[in-house]
Amino acid sequence: MTGFQAKTIYVDVDDVVTRTTETYPDVVAQEFGKTVSFEDLTGFDLKRCFQLTDNEFQYFFDLVHQSDFLLGFDPVEGAVETLKAWADMGHIIDIVTGRPTSAQDATLAWLKSNGVPFRGFIMVDKYNRPGNDMSLAISKKELSMMDYDLAVEDSPEMALFLARAMGVPTALIHRPWNRKCTIHDNLVRCTSWDEIHRMIKEPALEENK
Repeated sequence: MTGFQAKTIYVDVDDVVTRTTETYPDVVAQEFGKTVSFEDLTGFDLKRCFQLTDNEFQYFFDLVHQSDFLLGFDPVEGAVETLKAWADMGHIIDIVTGRPTSAQDATLAWLKSNGVPFRGFIMVDKYNRPGNDMSLAISKKELSMMDYDLAVEDSPEMALFLARAMGVPTALIHRPWNRKCTIHDNLVRCTSWDEIHRMIKEPALEENK
């Protein structure tokens, strides 16, 4: 039996561990009377997808990042179980989120209440959002200096950054907004956490590193 070698794994939060965006159509319908289905969210620009004005989008963005709202998400099926299994196996998990820094406390509280294991909690200014407290977040350049054996993302932009710029084997969890994501050798599209779980055991993952 060969010696065990722990993997260091990057795991995003929204739509990877938490069922986030699927709650948004109901919010938009209630607040603005607009009917847009989850499957219609084919781009990462939610203002455009929901056809909101600048003021409407700012109101919506603030609303869905309130603590009570963030604490109400259900976990993505299989996510917590897989992360617990990885932690039990000795792998190292970093939760890496592009949420606004104002959401730090609520995000940590959600992770704790749902029993999500992790070594590090890292806020990254993934999308150059105004108002982020850069004493709490790191830049993408700083992120690029970190080493990961596997990443799990839903953002096509971040998945390609990880796969291409950082050379990290990346599981892109299938969502409507990443259907047209550019193909890359380090990028594997997964439809479930069962598929992602299997990646950590794949010999090909070892060979790529």
